[in-house]
Amino acid sequence: MKPADLDLAYSQICQRLTSIGEAKAQLYLARFALLAMVELNDLHTVQRLIEEAGAGLTDQSAAN
Repeated sequence: MKPADLDLAYSQICQRLTSIGEAKAQLYLARFALLAMVELNDLHTVQRLIEEAGAGLTDQSAAN
């Protein structure tokens, strides 16, 4: 994807999240992730992306 394509897709996701509301945002993102995994059809790529997406987002206060 070109940078302009990524920007367009990101904007579309943001608009969709706004239209469905905060209460359903997690469900939407989970559905989107599952659909993307099916399209990728590659377990190793999916596992790598799961790790990359979570990098630096762990709540360290919950571990203490």
